[in-house]
Amino acid sequence: MYVSTPDGKIEYVAATLNEVKGEMKKLYADIAVLMNAELTFKEIFFFAALIHLVFVKIHPFNDGNGRTGRLLEKWFLAQKIGTKAWFIQSEQNYYRHHQTYYTNLRVLGFEYRQLNYKKAMPFLLMLPDSVVNR
Repeated sequence: MYVSTPDGKIEYVAATLNEVKGEMKKLYADIAVLMNAELTFKEIFFFAALIHLVFVKIHPFNDGNGRTGRLLEKWFLAQKIGTKAWFIQSEQNYYRHHQTYYTNLRVLGFEYRQLNYKKAMPFLLMLPDSVVNR
């Protein structure tokens, strides 16, 4: 699976079909641990954004990975802080800053196996930014 630009250039090479099942199992296992963990408010936002990012980078579907990642992010927030999380305008923030959203995704790397999550902070800060700068 790969992501291409409108003009057909390959922008990102996702996890291979053989990797997706194992990578998704790891993500689900991590989410299960986080669901049982006592997290600070900042940690909740950090891990919600990280779940979104990891899912999008695994890229298990032909279409809808971004929408599903954003839904997982919001679901995690709602599980941890309650139903008020559904009113956080994160989707609007991502839409309003969609070029930045994609730039922040790209900066991690071109291929799934070589992603550098040390460069993830600009992406991870977009979620709290949707609360602070709404």
